[in-house]
Amino acid sequence: MEEVLNQREAIYLLSDSHELDKACELFRISYTHNDWDEANKVADYLHALAESLYHTQLRNTADGKHETLNTKHPLVFYYAYSYLAKSIYYQNKGKYDEARDYIMKYSEMGWFMGLDESGHEEVERFRFLAKANLYTIELLSGKRELLPEYVEFLHANDEELLPGLVGITEAANLNNWNIDDLLNDFARDIEIFEGYEDRGNRVYYVKLVNQLAIYYFKQEQYTVALNYVLVSLQSSGSVETDANFRTLVALFEAYRDLATSSQQEQYQTILLRGLHNEKGFNLANYGLDVS
Repeated sequence: MEEVLNQREAIYLLSDSHELDKACELFRISYTHNDWDEANKVADYLHALAESLYHTQLRNTADGKHETLNTKHPLVFYYAYSYLAKSIYYQNKGKYDEARDYIMKYSEMGWFMGLDESGHEEVERFRFLAKANLYTIELLSGKRELLPEYVEFLHANDEELLPGLVGITEAANLNNWNIDDLLNDFARDIEIFEGYEDRGNRVYYVKLVNQLAIYYFKQEQYTVALNYVLVSLQSSGSVETDANFRTLVALFEAYRDLATSSQQEQYQTILLRGLHNEKGFNLANYGLDVS
């Protein structure tokens, strides 16, 4: 599947990075652009490559050979990351049982042979990520009874709060929950997220804003919802998320008559930037029809 790495973002192919690192970066790009077919191909490629290198490493060790991979992380990271990538793919396809299966795969990577100190640290890291992501899958599946427990988990692990709120809000949208009290409790944190500048957190922030827009439309709080649509439109180009641009435009147009004059002026200004169209997220999944 070498051709997978030649379909997009050729700049990464020109670097001296290892193919494992290129595959991880390409998955991130596909995830950012909501290109799930590509993301799935890259996840499969990453797993096949990591597995092949792992067996090669075992044979070399048995033969007394010790070769060091020129990668950013220990090999166990890429093996586990391929499972993480597959779980993300299935989660975004709404196939939660399959996503749960892959989460369980990377929740316990202690079987991996040849782990050094950094390798053991990665095993623990993915064990923690699995715990956090399993909460998300269960909530998306409709298990609202886990919400208080998950909120307590997020309070104890601040680094998971932003992606955690993305998952909670999406679960609320999919399952028609009212989470006004929860969003009020985290209102200050959401304001802080807006100021994040690193690429990874900006991507999560835009995903959160998209879900908040959908949530407030469903709650018929149209002014608040339209404000979040405008925030997302403004952020799209700066964090490589113009994939959602046309979908957001359609959403605004569907409720344009309810927008304030200030919101309409801001919207026109954004349109003048002329951001191009990519694949958008599917509003029908959340019960919103803007056709």
